[in-house]
Amino acid sequence: MGNWSSKFVKANPAAFASPFVPENSNFIPENERQTWKSYDYVIVGGGTAGCILAARLSENPNTTVLLLEAGKSHEGNFLARIPLLFPLLVNSEVDWAYCTAPQHRLDGSVMQWPRGKVLGEADYNSWAKNGATGWSYDDLKQYFDKVEARTMPIKKDTPTAPVSSPFLQAAQKLGLPLTDHFNPATGFLGAGQFAAFVDAKNERISTATAYLTKEVLARTNLTVAISTFTERVLFSRDANGPGTPHAVGVQVSAGRDQPKFAVSAKREVILSAGAVATPQLLLLSGIGPAPHLNDLGIPVVRDLYHVGRNVYDHLCAGSVLLRAKPQYTWDDYLKKPLQTAYALGQWMAWGTGPLASPCLQVALFIRSDDQSLPYGSPLPTKDRTSGPRAPDVEIAVFPFSALSRGKGLAPPGSYGICIAPVILKPASSGTIQLQSTSVYDAPLIDPNYLADESDVNVLMKATRFSLNLARTEPFASTLQSQNITEPTEESGSYWPGDADPNKVTDEQLKAFIKGNCSSAFHPTSSARMGTDANTSVVDLELR
Repeated sequence: MGNWSSKFVKANPAAFASPFVPENSNFIPENERQTWKSYDYVIVGGGTAGCILAARLSENPNTTVLLLEAGKSHEGNFLARIPLLFPLLVNSEVDWAYCTAPQHRLDGSVMQWPRGKVLGEADYNSWAKNGATGWSYDDLKQYFDKVEARTMPIKKDTPTAPVSSPFLQAAQKLGLPLTDHFNPATGFLGAGQFAAFVDAKNERISTATAYLTKEVLARTNLTVAISTFTERVLFSRDANGPGTPHAVGVQVSAGRDQPKFAVSAKREVILSAGAVATPQLLLLSGIGPAPHLNDLGIPVVRDLYHVGRNVYDHLCAGSVLLRAKPQYTWDDYLKKPLQTAYALGQWMAWGTGPLASPCLQVALFIRSDDQSLPYGSPLPTKDRTSGPRAPDVEIAVFPFSALSRGKGLAPPGSYGICIAPVILKPASSGTIQLQSTSVYDAPLIDPNYLADESDVNVLMKATRFSLNLARTEPFASTLQSQNITEPTEESGSYWPGDADPNKVTDEQLKAFIKGNCSSAFHPTSSARMGTDANTSVVDLELR
């Protein structure tokens, strides 16, 4: 898991690119481009897609591939190997540590938007239903199977906290089916344990560890450049006929004030930089809404309105913290140094113990319009799912007392279970725009959370359901729930977990959501695929 000596080019663009003096134009004369160092494929972004593409494309020894990653190598990152400690990577050196613009429907709150800054870190039938031919679940299943085979058999037997089984049994008592597979073609309503991307030693697997193996990195036709920033995509007009822009290379550098270089792509430039950096790079390269580009003095290569638009994100209502009996949580492993050391020793020696499990172990998926579930009084919501077996709510369980918005854990001596109600198909969408003409300045991220009242109502229903679930046996016996009607000084972070689900008001739940909701870290659609340039960014071939 990342312990081999690999062939990475670190912060040295001169090793694979040519010196370049940038001009204001994003168009490059053909005679200049022909003097640059070149590869058949230049891949920007070494995350989930980038690592897979680099490995697959370089299987042909006659095809040259350059993979560019702004972050560091995954090798030597100890925390990234430990499943339970994954959250400690947030706000670390391998996190871009983005933040949103103040959200005015959330009292001006600024949200964390963690995104991986390291090599390897990242409802298909709905796509097909909207015209994306070839992108249904059945069309893609063969590729999912290939990924599962490449990442080793995905484990379903990782350790779970003692609270997990009672939680699942309570969900079953409320009428939800139990499942060991959340990804069938028919939908995934129900409750169960998540499969974990871990190897035989219970170390986390990423696409870097699974695809950029020692053997792959030894290929002479593959170059992997890390700590290297792609500053913009460069174009030629004449590759596909007069006046047609065609991506022919990229401008790169080791840093804001470092020398600039350019590298040519003989076949394709592939942008796989994630939901934030992909639209940022497109805009910096002159592809996007012309008025926005003109305001920043960026020459327009193509006026494409939807770049950085249609940004959706899974929004969590907040940490519904439930008082728990100590023996059912893993709080002590995270709060007491001696027990933390013991758990770490278990994992390092044998790959066992609590640290061998992901922090999110079990969950349930439901529909907010399911009238058989205890949601309280009816609230109007929009059905944005792909069909009657597709969920729009996830109820996730963390077996420790995590506080809302990344504020850590409840104080030592208190024990809790965190329930996270998440909306999966929000009606609210936002934007990603530039704040400057530099890739080194974070873009302006405005997810526009809770702009549509339907999203508020779905989260209120999901939160009330969570409170009812916590009063359902045998889950209820693992907890020390109170049933109060108003928050008190004693309840503190345990409100609304302490609230009587039949007496807490919608207004109280709405106030909790607006004060505690946070991103579930799943932004999408900022460079949307579609069949029409008037409503999307790329076509069904991702061009």
